[in-house]
Amino acid sequence: MARKKEPARVLNARVENPFIHIPFQPRDLSSIERQGGGGGKLLAVVDTAYREALSKKLDEAAAALAREQMLHPQSLTNLVLKLRDTGIAKSHRPVNLAKAAKLEPAGHARIDEMLVGASAGSFKTFKQVILKRDSNAICCNLSAVESIQPWDRHRRNPEGTQELLERGRAVLRLFQYQHDSFNKFNYETVLATLKALSLPFIEIAQGRGLPIIGIQDLDHIKDGGLDQILDFPGIRTIYPEPIFHPRNTVAVPQSGASASQASTQPATLPTVAVFDTGVSKEASVIAHYVKSRDPYVLPPDTNYEHGTAVASLVAAGSHYNNQHAWIPTTPAFVHDVCALEVGGSNMSDLELRLSEAVRRRPDVKVWNISIGGKPCDESSFSDFSMALDELSDKYQVLFVVAAGNYNDLPRREWQKPATLADRISTPGESVRSLTVASITHIDAVGALSSAGQPTPYSRCGPGPVFTPKPDLTHVGGGVHAPWDPGTASLMVLAPQGHLYRSFGTSYAAPLASCMAAHAWQALGERPNLSPSPSLVKALMIHSAQLSSPDYEPYERRFFGAGRPDDVLRALYDADDCFTLVFQANLVPGNMRWRKTPYPMPDVLIEDGKFRGEIIITAVYAPPLDPNAGSEYVRANIELSFGLVEGDHITGKVPMDSEEGQSGYESAQISCGSKWSPVKVHRKAFPRGITGKNWGLQASALLRAYEPDLTEPLPVHIIVTIRSLDGDKQVRAAGMRALALTNWVNTPLPVRVPIRL
Repeated sequence: MARKKEPARVLNARVENPFIHIPFQPRDLSSIERQGGGGGKLLAVVDTAYREALSKKLDEAAAALAREQMLHPQSLTNLVLKLRDTGIAKSHRPVNLAKAAKLEPAGHARIDEMLVGASAGSFKTFKQVILKRDSNAICCNLSAVESIQPWDRHRRNPEGTQELLERGRAVLRLFQYQHDSFNKFNYETVLATLKALSLPFIEIAQGRGLPIIGIQDLDHIKDGGLDQILDFPGIRTIYPEPIFHPRNTVAVPQSGASASQASTQPATLPTVAVFDTGVSKEASVIAHYVKSRDPYVLPPDTNYEHGTAVASLVAAGSHYNNQHAWIPTTPAFVHDVCALEVGGSNMSDLELRLSEAVRRRPDVKVWNISIGGKPCDESSFSDFSMALDELSDKYQVLFVVAAGNYNDLPRREWQKPATLADRISTPGESVRSLTVASITHIDAVGALSSAGQPTPYSRCGPGPVFTPKPDLTHVGGGVHAPWDPGTASLMVLAPQGHLYRSFGTSYAAPLASCMAAHAWQALGERPNLSPSPSLVKALMIHSAQLSSPDYEPYERRFFGAGRPDDVLRALYDADDCFTLVFQANLVPGNMRWRKTPYPMPDVLIEDGKFRGEIIITAVYAPPLDPNAGSEYVRANIELSFGLVEGDHITGKVPMDSEEGQSGYESAQISCGSKWSPVKVHRKAFPRGITGKNWGLQASALLRAYEPDLTEPLPVHIIVTIRSLDGDKQVRAAGMRALALTNWVNTPLPVRVPIRL
């Protein structure tokens, strides 16, 4: 169980102390000798008995797939190579085995499941390779394979046909192979089948590979028609189309306390797009903040309740909540996108509406998504979350997404671990998005959580494949026993213009959205650095770290990096801190990026020992493959901050991770956040650490079968050196040390965020 933490000591950030940006310099790159990760190792004894056992598993899989292979002889059928826990790493992957057996790589499912397509001929070849081939490379690959299983109808449609028929709408994703001829055949076959069955469908383009297909009117399908679809082996998954809801946790009263008009706003505020149920035109007290509208849904399909409440926090969250210290005083204009039905919206409808809305307004850079579906999967990312990632890349926008509400019984009690279905809800697992959970901001009689604690409804991490989520927390309103609003809840605006108390992660997200929009605006107009979703996300997460305690890894499942206190702390130092923001353009492979000697403030060094705290946040936008299952994220960044001796750097600031790390890939993923696009490192040295030459280093690695990048991979790395006792000379000492390095540098923000 996590230990109780004292609040973080926080000095005020000062606009005289802007973060310093260090741009990428080609000379920072150099070649390295990468050590092998264990390739060429036997992970099990590959004797006759072992080969025969694998061969038997192959025969069983072939028998299970025989019918669909007979029905579709031109299509590949698909196998699951289930890998040992010790065989998951890229270096142990049975790539040589698949090539020798003429199997077509088809991505991954769970962490330990490599998928391959097989023709009738390759089944025979595969069996011969298993039984006869004895080269070292093949034997090592065979030793990594624990079992062979069919990707059969059950794996394609685990929910079963009844669920599809009852829902009446389905989402279909095809297998994606390396050879386009197989992909084209699968795509054309499925479309021809749907047309022959007179089933209406829509295609939703993906950033990479074939589109996903939304099928409608399945409840009217003729006898045998659904079997005709489900028996086609080119289908990877088909599942009932999800419905996403605007999560109103409180019934909205039809009358209440009158709301005063939100303060007059400066003309230079940034804009947050609120993609929701729409903002009521009767809410006149915030009308001057709603600068534009883009409606896709009209009454009676919406009642404007949820969207108006969310927008009121964007426009006047602090104003309507008594200027509470934890609620940002940085309001924003609202771009009102009314796109959700009050009763819930189909995923395909939302994806198309969101795509169109962002296309129309790419100038709006921060989009608030306070909606939620079912809890995320443990192994794969949802189609909606991947759609957010694609739109973020295409239009360079940042989605700020609510973590979702857990409203079921039993109620979750903080710091009492329990097995509950309270994981982050889709699309909050989106890897490009900033995902926001909720904490309580007020101690109140009858409240189910205290100030600073996670609210009992706020869903927790991790995301799929142990991706760290949420990214941070903000105020979402407390809940009172038995499950009601009260004095610990937030005041939000009703469509008729009056105030009422409510709670939900839907309300934490817009507060974070405002801060992100102001941070983005503060970076604008720079000649050599354009704001990006990754940079703004990194600044928000780093700000949360600076304002929050050093949470235990288990606590991070609820808090993420913590609560960002003020947008100024995302851009400016307090006097006891020294922050540099680096851009490293990494070339995956045998290249590293390194900055050394690192400018350490001399006031924190005594008798050759550094005494202080080092806080690091790194965010990057790796290539993504929607068809790769658990291997959706296609690149990993390895980061080190430590002491340099000769050509070697000894990392002294480890990544925050859960106990249990080992050399095994599965442990590095589950405990060490490997392949996560956000890296958080933090270490305090109260007793001091000896060493003079400090350095920062990063390198990149691609997944198996991922093609070489055509351009370097940009990574934003933020490093803060902080005093442990509030020494106000740290910032000045850091700047003096930086001046001695001759590094190119410039202040990061170009304007101070507007606070009302």
